[in-house]
Amino acid sequence: MNYMNSQANIKQFQLLRYINENSCDDHVVSRISIVLRRDKIEAPYYMVTKIALSTCLDNPDSGVIHAMDVLNHHRRHNLTEEKYNEIESLIGESAEVDENEKQLKMTLISRNDAEFRDLFKNYGELFEKIDELTD
Repeated sequence: MNYMNSQANIKQFQLLRYINENSCDDHVVSRISIVLRRDKIEAPYYMVTKIALSTCLDNPDSGVIHAMDVLNHHRRHNLTEEKYNEIESLIGESAEVDENEKQLKMTLISRNDAEFRDLFKNYGELFEKIDELTD
């Protein structure tokens, strides 16, 4: 059996959206981190994405009853200068610039379904561009 199928590419943001929209849990927490770097010699235009999706059931009197990590996904991309600039322009003012590390970092967090839907409304074009990199 061949487990390493070169045709299998996970569309990470489509998967994240699918899981959230098909979950019946009100407390789905997502954390998306996108880091763009342009200082590596072997890969001058580089991006790392990290996605975490968790669910929890809390009790106002005694805190969290249970929490479960649903998805923890980490992907690395070597980019062309053109794709790097395209993604950088879509991130825009949302990113923190770290001149010492020569990187842009954007972190998005949603704590419920309404916030999650807002993320996809506001950053849908960015998510689509990143998912297209796996084609």
